[in-house]
Amino acid sequence: MPWFSLPIGDKNVGKLARYFELSTLPTLVIIGADGKTVSKNVAEAIEEHGVLAYPFTPKKFEELIEIEKAKEKAQTLESILISGDRNFVIGKGGTEIPVSDLVGKNILLYFSAHWCPPCRAFLPKLVEAYHKIKAKDDAFEVIFISSDRDQGAFDEFFSGMPWLALPFGDSRKASLSRRFKVQGIPMLIAIGPTGQTVTKEARDLVMQHGANAYPFTEERLKEIEAESEEMAKGWPQKLKSAQHEEHELALARRKDYTCDGCDEPEEEGWSFYCEACNFDLHPKCALEEDKGAKSDAKQEQDPPQEGWVCDGYVCKKA
Repeated sequence: MPWFSLPIGDKNVGKLARYFELSTLPTLVIIGADGKTVSKNVAEAIEEHGVLAYPFTPKKFEELIEIEKAKEKAQTLESILISGDRNFVIGKGGTEIPVSDLVGKNILLYFSAHWCPPCRAFLPKLVEAYHKIKAKDDAFEVIFISSDRDQGAFDEFFSGMPWLALPFGDSRKASLSRRFKVQGIPMLIAIGPTGQTVTKEARDLVMQHGANAYPFTEERLKEIEAESEEMAKGWPQKLKSAQHEEHELALARRKDYTCDGCDEPEEEGWSFYCEACNFDLHPKCALEEDKGAKSDAKQEQDPPQEGWVCDGYVCKKA
């Protein structure tokens, strides 16, 4: 390092960490010429903009935001995927596919790695969606951008993917990670036919809706919402379940729940829900049971279903 340092073990280190509420490393605090704090952490700004971020003032950051907006407006597939003579991605066997062949298509940039358990868990869902989308629209492709630690891990993981990739260790990976502010993986960025970013939340959309989310636009999400509302019109607003006889279940929109009937997770969607017990049933579980259910009055007299325990706060499988 070409700068100064506090001595190792200096008590001021702890004082400074507490004063600036240090929560992550690296943290780079900027102190102005008047001794006042200009910014509590510019590490990310320097990583993204380098010397252009100097002197790290609010006015400079406003200028950088405007520069980024202009870049986003001018973004094309070539501008984000071509760097010098690196103007290709690879297919199976290392076949080089020119980026120019992908222009005009809907592209998903898939940031992932073999060592990452959530990445391995998400992969089958993405593969399923990929095949369904490709069957309807060939103007679609996924590009794997690896954070694997060695060529062998990359090759093993990529062998289970039916799409394209950046070569392992490609320098474009770092610039893409900075551009799209990739803080964690798996991450899925949707790029539209014009080369503009459609959404950085494509992973959540695939988890929630699968291939039905394609092409991941706001318009498509509004259509999905309308379809969901229409589907629920014929459902009861409340019902009783033999799996949860303590209270009625009310139809509700829920996020990140697990069905207490079939144990299947749901990212977002309808549920028949008991707020008092935090109990959820997928509509398919609740409605299939409801078809052959007894009258509500009879259900209220029956004891809880065998295998379930309710303590007044939550109902759990015994």
